[in-house]
Amino acid sequence: MTIFDKILNADDNVVGKVITVPTLLSECGTKVTIDEKEKYNIEIEAGDYLVVCMGFTAGKGGAKFTHPNIAATNKEIHEFKHYRNNGSKFWSSRAGVNHYLVIPRNQITLLPEKGYSYIRAEINGVKVSFNVSGGGGGGWTDYLSITTSTSVNHKLLDFKKICEVAVRNSPFEPLTVKALEPNEEAKWNTLAAKATPKIKERIAKMVEEGKKPIIQFVPFISYQGQKSGVAIEVQRRTKMVPIADKPNCFSWESIGAPKYFILSLGYNGVRAKVTQIDWYKTAELNGIIA
Repeated sequence: MTIFDKILNADDNVVGKVITVPTLLSECGTKVTIDEKEKYNIEIEAGDYLVVCMGFTAGKGGAKFTHPNIAATNKEIHEFKHYRNNGSKFWSSRAGVNHYLVIPRNQITLLPEKGYSYIRAEINGVKVSFNVSGGGGGGWTDYLSITTSTSVNHKLLDFKKICEVAVRNSPFEPLTVKALEPNEEAKWNTLAAKATPKIKERIAKMVEEGKKPIIQFVPFISYQGQKSGVAIEVQRRTKMVPIADKPNCFSWESIGAPKYFILSLGYNGVRAKVTQIDWYKTAELNGIIA
């Protein structure tokens, strides 16, 4: 029986343990009722732990964060739903990183709040919302399974507090998480680069400061078999600027956005357009993005 079958078959008229105050999940049993009048219930899959997925978009501190109590981590493309003023909706995608935590239920407090597909809870003093499936006829039932997820981009300090009460070497380990397919990996890299502000300018500044960053070409470009090289010069777009003490006079100066990077590949110098550079891999190689 699937989660959806359980929701459809749930009897909203059956009252579970009524909770009106924050209650440890370990004391809730398999069904609780938060509002008897509106028949708002939560069905809970039996067990001693929750496997909680907490995500962060690339560029956020939590995406790079490590902790010994994190059971598994994987890359994922997060999808976000947005609403326009006229009521229509659209979706956007961002590169994300998911961390998986195994948390004992005696460390999770269920809050007596109606979320309608979002179960409100608290873990080590941090309020979270579990993303769940819900529905019903005469009332409403949310279903909390052993594996669940929260909203993304919690504050790093809050995430650290949640990690403190997670455990390792539980019956769920080794925890298997899905890896990205090759086409998804390419999309993830592109989205991650977009999420990192001013990558091109940051690499250009490194070159101008004499730091010689490594530049990597996009997958379908190479030079005599080489996919990367050391940047030794930046050629910027020219920009018209006013001349001091000369009203209405201008000069063209190379102070615009980076246009080309001169790479050292063996004995040869190669001029690479910014469109020929894999900015995610370049940023990764130079410690700008993880």
